[in-house]
Amino acid sequence: MAMQQSDGPDYSEIVPNERRRKLLYAAMQVIAKLDLQTITMDHIAHEAGVTRVTLYREFGSRVTLIEAVAAFRLMLFDEVFFASADLEASFASIVERYLIESIRVSKSNPISRRWAGGGMKFLHPGSLIHRVATATWSPVHARYSANIRTCDGDPVEQLAHWLIVLQYSLGRMVVDTECDDQSVMAMVRQFVLPAFAKF
Repeated sequence: MAMQQSDGPDYSEIVPNERRRKLLYAAMQVIAKLDLQTITMDHIAHEAGVTRVTLYREFGSRVTLIEAVAAFRLMLFDEVFFASADLEASFASIVERYLIESIRVSKSNPISRRWAGGGMKFLHPGSLIHRVATATWSPVHARYSANIRTCDGDPVEQLAHWLIVLQYSLGRMVVDTECDDQSVMAMVRQFVLPAFAKF
């Protein structure tokens, strides 16, 4: 059974408005073409048809803009993934499919390949991408919460943090080593899924 609209993530506090969405799409176009380290606000402003000042007013800094693009990309991926997610499946099956699909995106999408080559600074708790991951996994956690045990603190935030770090790490490994889908699936099944087998 696919996730129902009412069961889905609540992105109401983090979804970009139309103006910001246009700027994020422009930034994605630039990131797809250029090395992430060399991209300037001028490149993105030119692509968006706005001034650099507009970008700074909207995002405050280049780093914040790049983080917003990463979070937006994750939100788009998660919306598509969970629109067809089978919530009758086990938690381990949902995690397996999620990781494998995200790794396929890391391999095939130029923007995702660029993220995988960068650092993990944007994954810290409280970051925009962390908030997207928390919103995404909250309804899934609610369904399986009786079986999921975590350390002290918010279990949804802990689960979201663990999964985005794992997602990023696996994406980085795939980009760096260019291993095939079968090898990735074997690694996920052998080393990751046993942690979720009881769910």
